[in-house]
Amino acid sequence: MSSEDQFKKIISHAKEFGFIFPNSEIYDGLSATYDYGQNGVELKNNIKKYWWLSMVQMNENIVGLDAAIFMHPSTWKASGHVDAFNDPLIDNKDSKKRYRADVLLEDHIAKIESKIEKDIKKARKRFGDAFNETEFRSTNSNVLRRLNEIDIINNKMKAAFEIIT
Repeated sequence: MSSEDQFKKIISHAKEFGFIFPNSEIYDGLSATYDYGQNGVELKNNIKKYWWLSMVQMNENIVGLDAAIFMHPSTWKASGHVDAFNDPLIDNKDSKKRYRADVLLEDHIAKIESKIEKDIKKARKRFGDAFNETEFRSTNSNVLRRLNEIDIINNKMKAAFEIIT
């Protein structure tokens, strides 16, 4: 099934079950614009609630703010959005897709972290009640090597972003 066919199937399902409706449907609608239906509103609210919880409430050093998009130009300048705001992007010439560099790095780090967790799970199963996770994390060569990989990636990412700003 092509990605276009899959997309059409998802849109059809979303319409059928009240997630979305074509915008201005009773007046022939507007192409490619949709309004949220009863289930779509609930889904959107749940996603926003989860995002707010995970990004704001679960972090001590982040303060949530709901501000207007329309602001005095000096606010945009002071925030760095005028002179220095950019998201470093990487183009994949084969797939013709564009990716944010930081997202790719975060995904790569998450894969490394999952390998560490897999090693810990294996060791816990192997050693049973005698397993000491803290000791394992600080002495296992695979875990130490992977933690070092993560540190190298984070340091390179930090250095790259310092050059940009």
